[in-house]
Amino acid sequence: MHHFICIDSFKGCIGSEDAARAIERGIRHADPDATIDWSPVADGGEGTIDTLFANGFEKIWAATIDLAGRPIDVAYAQKDRIAVIEAASVCGLHLKRPEDEAFSVHTRGVGRLVRQVLTTGVSDVFLALGGTATTDGGLGFLAELGADLMTETGAPISWQTNPLMETKYLRLPAMSVPLHVLADVTAPYAGELGAASVFGPQKGLTASEIILLDGRLKEIGHRLHINQIKGAGAAGGLGGAAYALGASIESGADFILPMINARERMERADYVWAGEGRVDRQTAMGKLPAKVMALADQADVPCIVLAGEVTERMEQAWICEVIHDPDEEKTLDPFVTKQRLTRRAEQIVRRLPAVRDR
Repeated sequence: MHHFICIDSFKGCIGSEDAARAIERGIRHADPDATIDWSPVADGGEGTIDTLFANGFEKIWAATIDLAGRPIDVAYAQKDRIAVIEAASVCGLHLKRPEDEAFSVHTRGVGRLVRQVLTTGVSDVFLALGGTATTDGGLGFLAELGADLMTETGAPISWQTNPLMETKYLRLPAMSVPLHVLADVTAPYAGELGAASVFGPQKGLTASEIILLDGRLKEIGHRLHINQIKGAGAAGGLGGAAYALGASIESGADFILPMINARERMERADYVWAGEGRVDRQTAMGKLPAKVMALADQADVPCIVLAGEVTERMEQAWICEVIHDPDEEKTLDPFVTKQRLTRRAEQIVRRLPAVRDR
């Protein structure tokens, strides 16, 4: 049997490459004669630039600030005159400290980094969104790129709280370099499926804070004419802020998968393996496993999906399973997660003939 592994990272636990290698070990335990093909992948969230580094992009370091204003050095990817910045490297959930309030963290560091990159002579800047801890509507990002954020009286906002709470009027700058957003979701800026409502709980926002921020997102979204834009809610509204500057919003998975020739590699496979840390309603909103399943379906190849948690089954998945047994606790321990991926892959491969005969 020939297997193609195209699995995303398990957020906060292990990267795409570690997940793929763990599955490879499990396949080989069950079938030493199997042939296996894999590639590190991402969908605009964390791990995107690592995937690009593995596919010919140069790593360049720059200084900026993190989600709470602390100095930080981050790497971005560049090839020819195209630069790719991963927002999570600047304001990701992994950078949030216990003392950082989920309500107040911001995207100013992303805007500051983009501003620096624009001075290097690049022709296009891609913003890979996903895995951020922020829900500021991208206003911090806009401010660093020259936008004026003003209170009801026309005075500059104080930045003592989330900029969404103070900003009543905005004046946007003109962008001379094409911006592109690589999003891992199609969420709108505000509303029931928007930035605060869907992603706020995992970022630590309380129910009352989510209601408050969603109301402000609706108002700002109306002023920026972005409330109906798919993907505007990515990274706490950063997608919508970039769109307001003229950025296109593209699927991160659709950017990465052709780069690694995923469709062609799937067509040579008997089975495709996909997955991520948590498969839920967000997965179907443009995340990598959904894109991989769709490609596998087009190639008429069964797709096996593994995850640390599954709250919503994927219809296009031939098999969709959690990696832990019923009596085992969930964990973010990297060693345990890799062990469980290996074990579950081995178990699945050992029963493949029986499953296919049913």
